[in-house]
Amino acid sequence: MKNLFIYFFGLLLLFSGCEDNVLDKAPRDFFTYEDIWSDLNLVKQFQTRLYNRMESWSLHGHKNIMLASFTDDAFSAENLAGVYSINLGNITADNIGGLDIWSLMYEYIRIANLFLENIEVVEMDDEEKSILIGETKFIRAYYYFNLVRNYVGVPLIKSAFSLDDEFQVARNSFEECIDWIIDEIDEAYSLLPLLRTNNDYGRIDKAICLGTKAEVLLQANSKLYNPNEEPRGPLFDYTKNSWEECAKAAKEIFDMGHFELQEVNNADDYHNIFIHPNNEIIFSKVHSLEFHSSDYNSINKTNGILKMNGYMETQPLQGLIDEFEMSNGKRIYEENSGYDDSPESIYKNRDLRFYANFLFLNSSWQGHQVDLIRPDGFDVTQKNTSTGYWLIKLMDESLNREEEPAIYPRLRLATIYLIYAEAQYELGNEEEARKYLNKVRNRVHLPDVTKSGEELFEAIQHERRIELCFENYRFFDVRRWKIASKTENMPAKGIHWFKINPNGDNGLDNLEYSIVTYQERKFENKFYYLPIPRSEINRTDLLEQNPGY
Repeated sequence: MKNLFIYFFGLLLLFSGCEDNVLDKAPRDFFTYEDIWSDLNLVKQFQTRLYNRMESWSLHGHKNIMLASFTDDAFSAENLAGVYSINLGNITADNIGGLDIWSLMYEYIRIANLFLENIEVVEMDDEEKSILIGETKFIRAYYYFNLVRNYVGVPLIKSAFSLDDEFQVARNSFEECIDWIIDEIDEAYSLLPLLRTNNDYGRIDKAICLGTKAEVLLQANSKLYNPNEEPRGPLFDYTKNSWEECAKAAKEIFDMGHFELQEVNNADDYHNIFIHPNNEIIFSKVHSLEFHSSDYNSINKTNGILKMNGYMETQPLQGLIDEFEMSNGKRIYEENSGYDDSPESIYKNRDLRFYANFLFLNSSWQGHQVDLIRPDGFDVTQKNTSTGYWLIKLMDESLNREEEPAIYPRLRLATIYLIYAEAQYELGNEEEARKYLNKVRNRVHLPDVTKSGEELFEAIQHERRIELCFENYRFFDVRRWKIASKTENMPAKGIHWFKINPNGDNGLDNLEYSIVTYQERKFENKFYYLPIPRSEINRTDLLEQNPGY
Protein backbone atom coordinates (compact mmCIF):
# COMPACT_ATOMS: atom_id res chain seq x y z
CA MET A 1 0.00 0.00 0.00
CA LYS A 2 2.82 2.41 0.83
CA ASN A 3 4.43 1.84 -2.57
CA LEU A 4 1.18 2.68 -4.36
CA PHE A 5 0.82 5.70 -2.13
CA ILE A 6 4.34 6.91 -3.01
CA TYR A 7 3.84 6.18 -6.70
CA PHE A 8 0.71 8.33 -6.65
CA PHE A 9 2.76 11.17 -5.21
CA GLY A 10 5.48 10.77 -7.81
CA LEU A 11 3.06 10.82 -10.72
CA LEU A 12 1.10 13.71 -9.25
CA LEU A 13 4.16 15.89 -8.86
CA LEU A 14 5.75 14.87 -12.12
CA PHE A 15 2.75 15.63 -14.27
CA SER A 16 1.76 18.78 -12.44
CA GLY A 17 5.20 20.19 -13.28
CA CYS A 18 3.89 21.43 -16.63
CA GLU A 19 1.41 23.80 -15.00
CA ASP A 20 1.61 27.48 -15.71
CA ASN A 21 2.38 29.02 -12.35
CA VAL A 22 5.66 30.87 -12.26
CA LEU A 23 6.18 29.68 -8.70
CA ASP A 24 6.68 26.10 -9.92
CA LYS A 25 10.04 24.36 -9.80
CA ALA A 26 10.90 21.34 -11.94
CA PRO A 27 10.40 18.16 -9.87
CA ARG A 28 12.73 15.21 -9.63
CA ASP A 29 11.70 12.14 -11.61
CA PHE A 30 10.93 10.03 -8.56
CA PHE A 31 11.35 10.15 -4.83
CA THR A 32 10.28 8.17 -1.80
CA TYR A 33 7.89 9.09 0.95
CA GLU A 34 10.83 9.87 3.23
CA ASP A 35 12.33 12.16 0.58
CA ILE A 36 9.33 14.44 0.58
CA TRP A 37 9.27 15.37 4.23
CA SER A 38 13.00 15.19 4.89
CA ASP A 39 14.02 17.58 2.12
CA LEU A 40 12.96 21.19 2.65
CA ASN A 41 13.16 22.00 -1.07
CA LEU A 42 10.84 19.10 -1.91
CA VAL A 43 8.43 20.23 0.79
CA LYS A 44 8.29 23.71 -0.73
CA GLN A 45 7.89 22.34 -4.25
CA PHE A 46 5.09 20.07 -3.07
CA GLN A 47 3.28 22.98 -1.43
CA THR A 48 3.83 25.37 -4.34
CA ARG A 49 1.94 23.05 -6.66
CA LEU A 50 -1.19 23.90 -4.75
CA TYR A 51 -1.14 27.21 -6.61
CA ASN A 52 -1.58 25.40 -9.94
CA ARG A 53 -5.36 25.41 -9.98
CA MET A 54 -5.81 28.89 -8.65
CA GLU A 55 -8.11 30.64 -11.08
CA SER A 56 -6.67 32.02 -14.31
CA TRP A 57 -8.16 33.50 -17.50
CA SER A 58 -9.17 30.10 -18.87
CA LEU A 59 -11.59 27.50 -17.60
CA HIS A 60 -10.07 25.00 -15.15
CA GLY A 61 -8.33 22.34 -17.19
CA HIS A 62 -9.43 23.75 -20.58
CA LYS A 63 -6.82 26.14 -21.93
CA ASN A 64 -8.80 27.42 -24.94
CA ILE A 65 -12.03 28.64 -23.37
CA MET A 66 -13.14 31.26 -20.89
CA LEU A 67 -15.95 30.97 -18.36
CA ALA A 68 -17.58 34.02 -20.00
CA SER A 69 -18.51 31.83 -22.99
CA PHE A 70 -20.96 30.04 -20.69
CA THR A 71 -22.74 33.37 -20.04
CA ASP A 72 -24.62 36.07 -21.92
CA ASP A 73 -21.34 37.95 -22.36
CA ALA A 74 -19.64 35.77 -24.96
CA PHE A 75 -19.79 33.09 -27.62
CA SER A 76 -17.04 30.57 -28.26
CA ALA A 77 -15.92 30.22 -31.88
CA GLU A 78 -15.69 26.45 -31.38
CA ASN A 79 -17.56 23.91 -29.28
CA LEU A 80 -14.85 23.62 -26.65
CA ALA A 81 -15.46 21.91 -23.28
CA GLY A 82 -19.05 21.18 -24.35
CA VAL A 83 -19.97 24.88 -24.27
CA TYR A 84 -22.58 24.71 -27.05
CA SER A 85 -24.39 21.80 -25.44
CA ILE A 86 -24.37 23.49 -22.04
CA ASN A 87 -25.63 26.82 -23.42
CA LEU A 88 -28.42 24.96 -25.17
CA GLY A 89 -29.51 23.59 -21.80
CA ASN A 90 -28.24 20.04 -22.18
CA ILE A 91 -26.76 19.70 -18.70
CA THR A 92 -27.07 16.35 -16.95
CA ALA A 93 -25.13 14.53 -14.27
CA ASP A 94 -23.38 12.70 -17.13
CA ASN A 95 -22.82 15.80 -19.24
CA ILE A 96 -21.30 18.76 -17.38
CA GLY A 97 -18.52 19.45 -19.85
CA GLY A 98 -15.84 21.89 -18.85
CA LEU A 99 -17.89 23.17 -15.91
CA ASP A 100 -17.22 19.97 -13.96
CA ILE A 101 -14.58 20.78 -11.35
CA TRP A 102 -15.60 18.25 -8.68
CA SER A 103 -12.74 15.76 -9.04
CA LEU A 104 -10.18 18.43 -9.86
CA MET A 105 -10.87 20.46 -6.72
CA TYR A 106 -10.91 17.40 -4.47
CA GLU A 107 -7.62 16.24 -5.98
CA TYR A 108 -5.97 19.48 -4.89
CA ILE A 109 -7.80 19.52 -1.56
CA ARG A 110 -6.27 16.10 -0.92
CA ILE A 111 -2.80 17.47 -1.67
CA ALA A 112 -3.45 20.29 0.81
CA ASN A 113 -4.63 17.81 3.43
CA LEU A 114 -1.51 15.69 2.96
CA PHE A 115 0.70 18.73 3.33
CA LEU A 116 -1.02 19.92 6.50
CA GLU A 117 -0.84 16.43 8.02
CA ASN A 118 2.91 16.14 7.42
CA ILE A 119 4.35 19.64 7.65
CA GLU A 120 4.73 19.52 11.44
CA VAL A 121 7.44 16.84 11.21
CA VAL A 122 9.55 18.96 8.83
CA GLU A 123 12.55 20.66 10.37
CA MET A 124 12.52 24.28 9.26
CA ASP A 125 12.24 27.82 10.54
CA ASP A 126 9.05 28.21 12.59
CA GLU A 127 7.98 31.46 10.95
CA GLU A 128 8.48 30.05 7.46
CA LYS A 129 6.53 26.93 8.45
CA SER A 130 3.64 29.06 9.76
CA ILE A 131 3.51 30.96 6.49
CA LEU A 132 3.39 27.75 4.44
CA ILE A 133 0.61 26.45 6.69
CA GLY A 134 -1.28 29.72 6.29
CA GLU A 135 -0.98 29.63 2.51
CA THR A 136 -2.13 26.02 2.38
CA LYS A 137 -5.13 26.61 4.63
CA PHE A 138 -6.17 29.52 2.46
CA ILE A 139 -5.77 27.61 -0.81
CA ARG A 140 -7.72 24.64 0.53
CA ALA A 141 -10.51 27.00 1.61
CA TYR A 142 -10.38 28.71 -1.79
CA TYR A 143 -10.84 25.37 -3.57
CA TYR A 144 -13.83 24.66 -1.35
CA PHE A 145 -15.23 28.07 -2.30
CA ASN A 146 -14.96 27.03 -5.94
CA LEU A 147 -16.95 23.92 -5.10
CA VAL A 148 -19.75 25.50 -3.05
CA ARG A 149 -20.51 28.28 -5.50
CA ASN A 150 -21.04 25.60 -8.15
CA TYR A 151 -22.56 22.70 -6.19
CA VAL A 152 -23.78 24.37 -2.93
CA GLY A 153 -23.19 22.13 0.14
CA VAL A 154 -20.35 19.66 -0.43
CA PRO A 155 -18.50 17.12 1.73
CA LEU A 156 -15.94 18.86 3.91
CA ILE A 157 -13.00 16.46 3.81
CA LYS A 158 -10.34 17.79 6.16
CA SER A 159 -7.93 14.86 6.10
CA ALA A 160 -6.48 12.74 3.32
CA PHE A 161 -8.09 9.39 2.68
CA SER A 162 -5.77 6.41 2.67
CA LEU A 163 -6.28 3.31 0.52
CA ASP A 164 -7.90 1.46 3.44
CA ASP A 165 -10.52 4.15 4.20
CA GLU A 166 -14.21 3.78 3.48
CA PHE A 167 -15.15 6.40 0.91
CA GLN A 168 -18.58 7.01 2.40
CA VAL A 169 -19.13 10.74 2.73
CA ALA A 170 -22.21 12.92 2.90
CA ARG A 171 -22.60 16.56 1.95
CA ASN A 172 -22.25 19.20 4.63
CA SER A 173 -24.79 21.98 4.68
CA PHE A 174 -24.04 25.11 2.67
CA GLU A 175 -23.85 27.19 5.82
CA GLU A 176 -21.42 24.74 7.46
CA CYS A 177 -19.23 24.99 4.37
CA ILE A 178 -19.27 28.80 4.36
CA ASP A 179 -18.55 28.99 8.09
CA TRP A 180 -15.63 26.59 7.74
CA ILE A 181 -14.21 28.45 4.73
CA ILE A 182 -14.36 31.74 6.64
CA ASP A 183 -12.75 30.19 9.73
CA GLU A 184 -9.93 28.77 7.59
CA ILE A 185 -9.37 32.12 5.89
CA ASP A 186 -9.30 33.85 9.28
CA GLU A 187 -6.73 31.35 10.55
CA ALA A 188 -4.64 31.78 7.43
CA TYR A 189 -4.81 35.55 7.92
CA SER A 190 -3.30 35.17 11.40
CA LEU A 191 -0.31 33.26 9.98
CA LEU A 192 0.53 35.31 6.91
CA PRO A 193 2.47 38.54 6.25
CA LEU A 194 0.55 41.68 5.35
CA LEU A 195 1.75 41.85 1.74
CA ARG A 196 3.97 39.76 -0.56
CA THR A 197 6.35 41.48 -2.96
CA ASN A 198 9.41 40.79 -5.14
CA ASN A 199 10.11 37.04 -5.37
CA ASP A 200 7.05 36.25 -3.25
CA TYR A 201 4.67 38.23 -5.47
CA GLY A 202 1.61 36.09 -6.18
CA ARG A 203 1.75 34.16 -2.90
CA ILE A 204 -1.05 34.47 -0.38
CA ASP A 205 -0.97 37.32 2.15
CA LYS A 206 -3.34 39.06 4.57
CA ALA A 207 -4.74 41.36 1.86
CA ILE A 208 -5.70 38.38 -0.29
CA CYS A 209 -7.35 36.74 2.73
CA LEU A 210 -9.45 39.84 3.38
CA GLY A 211 -10.48 40.27 -0.24
CA THR A 212 -11.44 36.64 -0.61
CA LYS A 213 -13.33 36.66 2.68
CA ALA A 214 -15.38 39.59 1.38
CA GLU A 215 -15.98 37.68 -1.85
CA VAL A 216 -17.11 34.51 -0.06
CA LEU A 217 -19.55 36.44 2.13
CA LEU A 218 -20.86 38.37 -0.88
CA GLN A 219 -21.70 35.03 -2.47
CA ALA A 220 -23.21 33.50 0.67
CA ASN A 221 -25.49 36.44 1.48
CA SER A 222 -26.94 36.65 -2.03
CA LYS A 223 -30.52 35.89 -3.00
CA LEU A 224 -29.76 32.39 -4.30
CA TYR A 225 -29.18 31.14 -0.75
CA ASN A 226 -32.09 32.91 0.93
CA PRO A 227 -34.06 30.33 2.98
CA ASN A 228 -37.25 31.72 1.44
CA GLU A 229 -36.13 30.77 -2.06
CA GLU A 230 -36.62 27.35 -3.66
CA PRO A 231 -35.10 24.84 -3.26
CA ARG A 232 -34.96 25.01 0.51
CA GLY A 233 -33.03 23.04 3.07
CA PRO A 234 -29.59 22.85 4.65
CA LEU A 235 -27.78 22.10 1.39
CA PHE A 236 -28.98 25.38 -0.13
CA ASP A 237 -29.71 27.86 2.67
CA TYR A 238 -27.63 30.54 4.33
CA THR A 239 -29.57 31.69 7.38
CA LYS A 240 -27.14 34.32 8.67
CA ASN A 241 -26.91 37.99 7.80
CA SER A 242 -23.18 38.67 7.52
CA TRP A 243 -23.24 41.67 5.19
CA GLU A 244 -21.59 43.72 7.92
CA GLU A 245 -18.74 41.22 8.13
CA CYS A 246 -18.43 41.31 4.34
CA ALA A 247 -18.19 45.11 4.33
CA LYS A 248 -15.71 45.08 7.21
CA ALA A 249 -13.33 42.74 5.36
CA ALA A 250 -13.46 44.97 2.29
CA LYS A 251 -12.88 48.14 4.29
CA GLU A 252 -9.82 46.68 6.01
CA ILE A 253 -8.21 46.53 2.57
CA PHE A 254 -8.96 50.21 1.99
CA ASP A 255 -7.53 51.08 5.37
CA MET A 256 -4.20 49.41 4.55
CA GLY A 257 -3.42 52.42 2.38
CA HIS A 258 -1.36 50.29 -0.01
CA PHE A 259 -3.85 49.73 -2.81
CA GLU A 260 -5.19 52.41 -5.14
CA LEU A 261 -7.14 52.63 -8.37
CA GLN A 262 -4.78 53.24 -11.25
CA GLU A 263 -5.15 56.59 -12.97
CA VAL A 264 -6.80 56.32 -16.37
CA ASN A 265 -6.67 59.00 -19.03
CA ASN A 266 -7.50 56.87 -22.05
CA ALA A 267 -8.32 53.34 -23.18
CA ASP A 268 -4.67 52.30 -23.27
CA ASP A 269 -4.21 53.27 -19.61
CA TYR A 270 -7.17 51.13 -18.63
CA HIS A 271 -6.04 48.21 -20.77
CA ASN A 272 -2.59 48.21 -19.15
CA ILE A 273 -4.05 47.67 -15.66
CA PHE A 274 -4.61 44.03 -16.53
CA ILE A 275 -1.23 43.08 -17.96
CA HIS A 276 1.34 44.63 -15.61
CA PRO A 277 1.68 44.40 -11.80
CA ASN A 278 0.42 47.56 -10.12
CA ASN A 279 -1.01 48.80 -6.83
CA GLU A 280 -4.60 48.14 -7.87
CA ILE A 281 -4.05 44.38 -8.02
CA ILE A 282 -4.52 42.56 -4.72
CA PHE A 283 -4.34 38.95 -5.91
CA SER A 284 -2.92 37.71 -9.19
CA LYS A 285 -1.82 34.51 -10.81
CA VAL A 286 1.70 34.86 -12.11
CA HIS A 287 2.56 33.43 -15.52
CA SER A 288 5.82 32.43 -17.14
CA LEU A 289 6.50 30.75 -20.47
CA GLU A 290 9.21 28.73 -18.71
CA PHE A 291 6.60 26.59 -16.99
CA HIS A 292 4.18 26.09 -19.88
CA SER A 293 3.74 22.62 -21.35
CA SER A 294 4.31 22.08 -25.07
CA ASP A 295 0.56 22.14 -25.77
CA TYR A 296 -0.09 25.23 -23.67
CA ASN A 297 -2.13 27.95 -25.34
CA SER A 298 -1.55 31.47 -24.06
CA ILE A 299 -4.39 33.98 -24.07
CA ASN A 300 -2.62 35.71 -26.97
CA LYS A 301 -2.75 32.47 -28.94
CA THR A 302 -6.29 31.55 -27.91
CA ASN A 303 -7.86 34.96 -28.46
CA GLY A 304 -5.28 36.57 -30.74
CA ILE A 305 -6.17 37.83 -34.20
CA LEU A 306 -6.10 35.45 -37.14
CA LYS A 307 -3.55 37.54 -39.03
CA MET A 308 -1.07 36.77 -36.25
CA ASN A 309 -2.06 33.07 -36.17
CA GLY A 310 -4.34 33.44 -33.18
CA TYR A 311 -7.56 31.47 -32.79
CA MET A 312 -9.97 34.32 -31.92
CA GLU A 313 -11.96 31.94 -29.73
CA THR A 314 -13.70 34.30 -27.32
CA GLN A 315 -16.23 36.53 -29.03
CA PRO A 316 -18.20 39.13 -27.06
CA LEU A 317 -21.93 39.21 -27.74
CA GLN A 318 -23.97 42.17 -28.88
CA GLY A 319 -25.91 42.20 -25.62
CA LEU A 320 -22.73 43.01 -23.70
CA ILE A 321 -21.61 45.57 -26.27
CA ASP A 322 -24.92 47.39 -25.94
CA GLU A 323 -24.50 47.60 -22.17
CA PHE A 324 -21.47 49.88 -22.47
CA GLU A 325 -22.62 53.41 -21.79
CA MET A 326 -21.97 56.50 -23.81
CA SER A 327 -19.10 58.69 -22.57
CA ASN A 328 -21.69 60.97 -20.96
CA GLY A 329 -22.81 58.10 -18.70
CA LYS A 330 -26.15 57.42 -20.39
CA ARG A 331 -27.22 54.03 -21.70
CA ILE A 332 -27.53 53.91 -25.48
CA TYR A 333 -31.33 53.66 -25.26
CA GLU A 334 -31.75 56.64 -22.90
CA GLU A 335 -33.07 59.97 -24.06
CA ASN A 336 -30.32 62.47 -24.97
CA SER A 337 -27.64 59.81 -24.81
CA GLY A 338 -26.23 60.94 -28.13
CA TYR A 339 -26.16 57.38 -29.42
CA ASP A 340 -26.24 57.17 -33.21
CA ASP A 341 -26.89 53.70 -34.61
CA SER A 342 -25.76 54.60 -38.13
CA PRO A 343 -22.93 52.41 -39.50
CA GLU A 344 -20.40 55.22 -39.32
CA SER A 345 -21.26 56.22 -35.74
CA ILE A 346 -22.40 53.08 -33.91
CA TYR A 347 -19.15 52.83 -31.90
CA LYS A 348 -18.49 56.51 -31.30
CA ASN A 349 -18.30 58.21 -27.89
CA ARG A 350 -18.63 55.11 -25.74
CA ASP A 351 -17.29 54.36 -22.26
CA LEU A 352 -13.50 54.15 -22.76
CA ARG A 353 -13.53 50.59 -21.35
CA PHE A 354 -15.26 49.51 -24.56
CA TYR A 355 -12.21 50.51 -26.62
CA ALA A 356 -9.83 48.99 -24.05
CA ASN A 357 -11.53 45.59 -24.05
CA PHE A 358 -12.71 44.78 -27.58
CA LEU A 359 -11.87 44.69 -31.27
CA PHE A 360 -14.59 45.60 -33.77
CA LEU A 361 -14.87 46.75 -37.39
CA ASN A 362 -11.85 48.87 -38.42
CA SER A 363 -10.18 48.74 -35.00
CA SER A 364 -6.61 47.47 -35.06
CA TRP A 365 -4.35 45.10 -33.14
CA GLN A 366 -0.71 44.27 -33.74
CA GLY A 367 -0.74 46.25 -36.96
CA HIS A 368 -3.81 44.56 -38.45
CA GLN A 369 -7.04 46.45 -39.15
CA VAL A 370 -10.07 44.31 -38.45
CA ASP A 371 -11.98 43.55 -41.68
CA LEU A 372 -15.43 42.11 -41.01
CA ILE A 373 -17.18 43.20 -44.21
CA ARG A 374 -19.00 40.28 -45.78
CA PRO A 375 -18.67 38.28 -47.90
CA ASP A 376 -14.92 38.58 -48.44
CA GLY A 377 -13.54 40.40 -45.40
CA PHE A 378 -10.39 38.67 -44.14
CA ASP A 379 -11.63 38.20 -40.58
CA VAL A 380 -14.89 36.57 -41.61
CA THR A 381 -13.58 34.40 -44.44
CA GLN A 382 -10.78 33.08 -42.23
CA LYS A 383 -13.08 32.26 -39.31
CA ASN A 384 -16.38 30.53 -39.92
CA THR A 385 -17.97 32.07 -36.86
CA SER A 386 -17.69 35.72 -35.95
CA THR A 387 -20.02 37.74 -33.73
CA GLY A 388 -18.31 40.87 -35.03
CA TYR A 389 -16.32 41.42 -31.83
CA TRP A 390 -13.17 39.98 -30.30
CA LEU A 391 -11.63 40.23 -26.89
CA ILE A 392 -8.38 42.04 -26.09
CA LYS A 393 -8.87 42.53 -22.35
CA LEU A 394 -6.12 40.71 -20.41
CA MET A 395 -3.98 40.55 -23.59
CA ASP A 396 -0.64 42.27 -24.18
CA GLU A 397 -0.31 43.64 -27.72
CA SER A 398 3.50 43.63 -27.48
CA LEU A 399 3.68 39.83 -27.04
CA ASN A 400 3.65 37.11 -29.67
CA ARG A 401 1.10 34.29 -29.80
CA GLU A 402 3.10 31.96 -27.54
CA GLU A 403 3.74 34.49 -24.79
CA GLU A 404 1.51 35.23 -21.81
CA PRO A 405 1.10 38.54 -20.00
CA ALA A 406 3.00 38.48 -16.70
CA ILE A 407 -0.13 38.25 -14.58
CA TYR A 408 -3.77 37.40 -14.49
CA PRO A 409 -5.41 39.78 -11.97
CA ARG A 410 -7.67 37.64 -9.82
CA LEU A 411 -8.75 40.38 -7.42
CA ARG A 412 -8.44 44.14 -7.81
CA LEU A 413 -9.27 47.15 -5.65
CA ALA A 414 -12.06 48.00 -8.12
CA THR A 415 -13.53 44.55 -7.41
CA ILE A 416 -13.43 45.22 -3.68
CA TYR A 417 -15.07 48.64 -4.13
CA LEU A 418 -17.97 46.95 -5.93
CA ILE A 419 -18.26 44.23 -3.26
CA TYR A 420 -18.32 46.95 -0.60
CA ALA A 421 -20.91 48.96 -2.54
CA GLU A 422 -23.22 45.95 -2.78
CA ALA A 423 -22.77 45.10 0.90
CA GLN A 424 -23.53 48.67 1.94
CA TYR A 425 -26.60 48.70 -0.27
CA GLU A 426 -27.86 45.54 1.42
CA LEU A 427 -27.17 47.13 4.82
CA GLY A 428 -29.33 50.11 3.84
CA ASN A 429 -26.40 52.55 3.56
CA GLU A 430 -27.15 53.82 0.08
CA GLU A 431 -24.98 56.93 0.30
CA GLU A 432 -21.94 54.80 1.12
CA ALA A 433 -22.87 52.35 -1.65
CA ARG A 434 -23.05 55.18 -4.21
CA LYS A 435 -19.72 56.59 -3.02
CA TYR A 436 -17.79 53.42 -3.81
CA LEU A 437 -19.76 52.63 -6.94
CA ASN A 438 -18.91 56.09 -8.21
CA LYS A 439 -15.20 55.69 -7.41
CA VAL A 440 -15.12 52.94 -10.02
CA ARG A 441 -17.10 54.98 -12.54
CA ASN A 442 -15.25 58.25 -11.97
CA ARG A 443 -11.91 56.53 -12.59
CA VAL A 444 -12.99 56.05 -16.22
CA HIS A 445 -14.50 59.57 -16.38
CA LEU A 446 -18.16 58.56 -16.10
CA PRO A 447 -20.52 60.72 -14.03
CA ASP A 448 -21.93 59.79 -10.62
CA VAL A 449 -24.87 57.48 -10.20
CA THR A 450 -27.50 59.31 -8.11
CA LYS A 451 -30.16 56.58 -8.09
CA SER A 452 -31.61 54.90 -5.03
CA GLY A 453 -33.58 51.78 -4.17
CA GLU A 454 -33.89 49.07 -6.81
CA GLU A 455 -32.44 51.40 -9.44
CA LEU A 456 -29.27 51.74 -7.39
CA PHE A 457 -28.99 47.97 -7.07
CA GLU A 458 -29.43 47.63 -10.83
CA ALA A 459 -26.64 50.20 -11.30
CA ILE A 460 -24.34 48.10 -9.09
CA GLN A 461 -25.21 45.00 -11.09
CA HIS A 462 -24.54 46.89 -14.33
CA GLU A 463 -21.19 48.20 -13.14
CA ARG A 464 -20.04 44.73 -12.13
CA ARG A 465 -20.89 43.45 -15.61
CA ILE A 466 -18.87 46.19 -17.30
CA GLU A 467 -15.91 46.64 -14.95
CA LEU A 468 -15.42 42.93 -14.24
CA CYS A 469 -16.24 41.49 -17.65
CA PHE A 470 -14.13 38.44 -18.58
CA GLU A 471 -12.74 38.21 -15.04
CA ASN A 472 -14.86 35.11 -14.24
CA TYR A 473 -17.59 36.89 -12.28
CA ARG A 474 -20.61 37.08 -14.59
CA PHE A 475 -21.33 33.32 -14.45
CA PHE A 476 -21.66 33.43 -10.66
CA ASP A 477 -23.26 36.89 -10.42
CA VAL A 478 -26.33 36.07 -12.52
CA ARG A 479 -26.85 32.93 -10.46
CA ARG A 480 -26.40 34.41 -7.00
CA TRP A 481 -28.74 37.29 -7.94
CA LYS A 482 -31.17 34.70 -9.39
CA ILE A 483 -31.47 36.52 -12.71
CA ALA A 484 -29.91 33.75 -14.82
CA SER A 485 -33.37 32.50 -15.79
CA LYS A 486 -33.64 35.78 -17.73
CA THR A 487 -30.08 36.54 -18.82
CA GLU A 488 -29.14 33.00 -19.88
CA ASN A 489 -32.37 32.45 -21.83
CA MET A 490 -31.56 35.31 -24.18
CA PRO A 491 -30.39 34.42 -27.71
CA ALA A 492 -26.69 34.95 -28.38
CA LYS A 493 -26.46 37.74 -30.95
CA GLY A 494 -23.75 39.40 -32.98
CA ILE A 495 -23.38 41.82 -35.87
CA HIS A 496 -22.89 41.26 -39.62
CA TRP A 497 -21.41 43.98 -41.81
CA PHE A 498 -22.05 44.05 -45.56
CA LYS A 499 -21.74 46.45 -48.50
CA ILE A 500 -24.84 48.16 -49.84
CA ASN A 501 -23.17 48.32 -53.21
CA PRO A 502 -20.68 45.45 -53.56
CA ASN A 503 -18.97 47.26 -56.42
CA GLY A 504 -18.68 50.54 -54.55
CA ASP A 505 -15.85 51.83 -52.37
CA ASN A 506 -15.09 50.47 -48.93
CA GLY A 507 -16.09 53.58 -47.01
CA LEU A 508 -18.41 53.36 -44.03
CA ASP A 509 -21.06 55.29 -45.94
CA ASN A 510 -21.35 52.28 -48.23
CA LEU A 511 -21.97 49.85 -45.37
CA GLU A 512 -24.92 48.44 -43.50
CA TYR A 513 -25.19 45.95 -40.69
CA SER A 514 -27.69 43.51 -39.30
CA ILE A 515 -27.99 41.98 -35.85
CA VAL A 516 -28.06 38.20 -36.15
CA THR A 517 -28.66 35.32 -33.77
CA TYR A 518 -25.87 32.79 -33.39
CA GLN A 519 -27.44 30.54 -30.83
CA GLU A 520 -30.77 30.15 -29.06
CA ARG A 521 -29.95 29.45 -25.44
CA LYS A 522 -31.83 27.68 -22.71
CA PHE A 523 -31.59 27.91 -18.93
CA GLU A 524 -33.74 25.95 -16.49
CA ASN A 525 -34.08 26.71 -12.78
CA LYS A 526 -32.23 23.53 -11.86
CA PHE A 527 -29.13 24.98 -13.58
CA TYR A 528 -28.63 27.44 -10.73
CA TYR A 529 -26.62 24.57 -9.25
CA LEU A 530 -24.44 22.14 -11.16
CA PRO A 531 -25.17 18.44 -10.88
CA ILE A 532 -22.68 16.35 -8.97
CA PRO A 533 -21.12 13.98 -11.54
CA ARG A 534 -23.02 10.71 -11.62
CA SER A 535 -19.79 8.77 -11.20
CA GLU A 536 -19.37 10.42 -7.80
CA ILE A 537 -22.98 9.76 -6.79
CA ASN A 538 -22.54 6.08 -7.63
CA ARG A 539 -19.56 5.73 -5.30
CA THR A 540 -21.55 6.13 -2.11
CA ASP A 541 -25.11 5.89 -0.86
CA LEU A 542 -24.63 9.07 1.18
CA LEU A 543 -24.03 11.64 -1.57
CA GLU A 544 -27.30 13.41 -2.37
CA GLN A 545 -27.75 14.77 -5.90
CA ASN A 546 -28.88 18.34 -6.56
CA PRO A 547 -32.59 18.60 -7.47
CA GLY A 548 -33.68 18.10 -11.07
CA TYR A 549 -30.79 15.84 -12.04
